[in-house]
Amino acid sequence: MNNKINEIIVEHNDELSSELILKYLQERKLIQIKNNSCISNRLSPIKSGKPGVIINSSGSINMPKHCYHSIANLNQSAKYCGKWLEEQDFDLSNIIIFNTLPLSHISGFMPLWRSKIWDCEYINISPKIIKESKYLLEKTLKIKDKARKILITSLVPTQLYRLLLNKDGINWLNLFDLIWVGGASVSKNILKKCIKEKINLSPCYGATETAAMISSLKPREFLNGNLNDGEIFKDINVRINEKNLIEIKTERIGKEVSQSSEIKDFKNKDGWWESGDIGKKFIKNNKEYLIVYGRVDNTINSGGEIVFLDLIKKRILDFITNEDLPVANFKFEKINDLIWGQRYRILIDFKKNTGNKNLFKSIKKLENFSENFQKFERPFEWIVNEEEIDSDNYIKDWKNNE
Repeated sequence: MNNKINEIIVEHNDELSSELILKYLQERKLIQIKNNSCISNRLSPIKSGKPGVIINSSGSINMPKHCYHSIANLNQSAKYCGKWLEEQDFDLSNIIIFNTLPLSHISGFMPLWRSKIWDCEYINISPKIIKESKYLLEKTLKIKDKARKILITSLVPTQLYRLLLNKDGINWLNLFDLIWVGGASVSKNILKKCIKEKINLSPCYGATETAAMISSLKPREFLNGNLNDGEIFKDINVRINEKNLIEIKTERIGKEVSQSSEIKDFKNKDGWWESGDIGKKFIKNNKEYLIVYGRVDNTINSGGEIVFLDLIKKRILDFITNEDLPVANFKFEKINDLIWGQRYRILIDFKKNTGNKNLFKSIKKLENFSENFQKFERPFEWIVNEEEIDSDNYIKDWKNNE
């Protein structure tokens, strides 16, 4: 018997969508949560499977996939996340969850589901409001003063960066007893700033395929200067394979739904799912911890050495922040090299109205900075977006900066 898929198109994490999701799942229906950009990507009724959710995944290697989770998987994820909180003396029923993330992502959906399983309060926060830190602070202060409860939220790194730029944002962050953030994506400078400001950050790691988090760092450990992706939850087994990829074994691994609506396992015959992330496991105080270095599809083999471009990116971001360089964006371009095998170049977009003089000084600083990298890590070249250059004065300024 085919199982009909009920589509829910969400705009970020609006309240009506939240109510509809909970209503359908309570009615034991199968739902697919999508954002507006995926409206045309329609699945046929599933040929097998129980009620649950289908959410797009970017955690698998090579390409995004449709990931199906049964209600049992969602319950288990919420349960063991709750157990981890209870170990820190959090009373689950006394929590208010602030959700700033889109419901069409597992990290935005699970806060809603946790609130149901934990029987606690849940508040939708539009991602747009994150940019209005003064309003956000005033609104949250009223809630905290009135409710006197434990405040928890989850942020993506870009939201965290934006909030740290002003005092209202920092004060808002300080209202929370715990803030989950994807640890592997956050630069050390940002983490150090959070420690300095005594923000209860909890770097964590998870994937759509695992129904969100599988590890998380306790805020008190973070504030003591421990920078890793946290303690592995009790329902999770982790191993690092010969390719240095993180493999996970747990009952809450989802299933892949093909475009023709066939269901197949993400995990192998022995029950292990291979993620697309490179990591390391270690033991501390008889507990297993995880460090995540970045995506395997964002590495190169240069001179026989594996170069993690995600780590290089964080290093450069820290330098740009420290030097206050007028860089708007930069990206990596992999290139083949006869001697090294693979290398990379960096393409830079400068902020608008950056004059040639500042542009050349910035490039020179970046080149000098990257000279301190190990030889196999150094970029082949730095390239400036030609649209940024004032071509009439280019030669004159170039000569003056030689």
